[in-house]
Amino acid sequence: MFKQLTLLLAFSSFCFGQEVYTLDDCIRIALENNRNLRVAQLQVSSAEADRKGSLAVILPRIGASTGSFQQGSYTNLQFGIPVPESEYHSGSISLNQNIFDGGNWWNQIALSKNIYQLSVENELATKISTVLAVKRAYYELLKNIELLEVARQQVELSEQQVERVRQQYEVEAVAKTDLLKQQVLLGEVQVQLLNQEAILENSTRVLANTMGINVNSKFDLSQTDQKRSTLESQNELWEIVAERNQAILSRRTQITASDIRVKIARAGYFPSISASLGYSGSSDKIDQLYSDVDKHWRQSLSLSISYPLFTGLQRSSQLQRAKIDAEIAREEFDRLTRDLRVQFDSYYRQWENISRSIPIYTETKASADEDLRLVQEMYNLGASTILDVLNAQLSLARANSSLVRASYDERILRSELDAMASRL
Repeated sequence: MFKQLTLLLAFSSFCFGQEVYTLDDCIRIALENNRNLRVAQLQVSSAEADRKGSLAVILPRIGASTGSFQQGSYTNLQFGIPVPESEYHSGSISLNQNIFDGGNWWNQIALSKNIYQLSVENELATKISTVLAVKRAYYELLKNIELLEVARQQVELSEQQVERVRQQYEVEAVAKTDLLKQQVLLGEVQVQLLNQEAILENSTRVLANTMGINVNSKFDLSQTDQKRSTLESQNELWEIVAERNQAILSRRTQITASDIRVKIARAGYFPSISASLGYSGSSDKIDQLYSDVDKHWRQSLSLSISYPLFTGLQRSSQLQRAKIDAEIAREEFDRLTRDLRVQFDSYYRQWENISRSIPIYTETKASADEDLRLVQEMYNLGASTILDVLNAQLSLARANSSLVRASYDERILRSELDAMASRL
């Protein structure tokens, strides 16, 4: 039935000029329009710049300076311009190198790399959540399209049933209560059709909003049959989730960052060693300063060791806070893992149950088809009533509805499990 519906949608879209989107089209458009993903990508670029900048703590610092100083002046009577009484000119080149700071510099570099890795993981997590949101909305819309068709069939069957019972009633073949019951049933399925139309319209807007396009856009969907891999067993898939899930990876990265911050705080208890090399000169004559370098310039080399004897308890409080933050990160990781396992088990069991129910619904639909065929033959022979025929038709419509729901709910749950395993 869905293939026929897809062809109908494609034909109507061609006639009215509407866009026809596949699942891949919807995902591509959503990724292009997603502002959160764009922000995540900019954060990766920012973290990359910070990672490069972190090398400044180990690379030497080289500087150069020059200056001139004049003191006092008198006016040259011949030319009428001020002439300085004395002047002083200087220049210098210096190199400063951090030698040891208790491990602070390499831990700062490690922390910047960690922050960059976290931004990359956040970008991928944003991409995965976007793809999952599109898949949910896409399959929900397809499900509601088919359910609307099922609802229309139910209305048609009920209308036929009311008309045939009315004919039976007019010839006094059935009681009036039979006609009233069928009219009540017709009203119920007509309300169901109206509700389904509203649900379909809302699901269309949800998908459009997820894709980042105008929610009032008119488009249709086209599903291409894709060969899907067999899902792993529950334990095997959980091992993949525990290894690849972006939330778990991000928590692990945060734990590593917390441990690095503890090391940075501990570096305050070590002395700092640095060295500097300088080359400077000065002269009363600016031309002599740069022409007679050997006479006016001198080299200097210094090595300094510093150790903060007392920091007003700042070091101890920073170290204690860093240790507490690291412990909090580990507790949050354990809680996340437990919560994620509960959610995973729930999704997997639901997916497993629905997967097992689809063949049952398929057999039920086949049985309903056969039942309708047999009842129609019996009706032609006068061995059954028109109510038996129409009831069999309604049973077939209900079987179609159950099969449609199960088919798309299975795909949605499969998408949830794929997202937990970081599969796009």
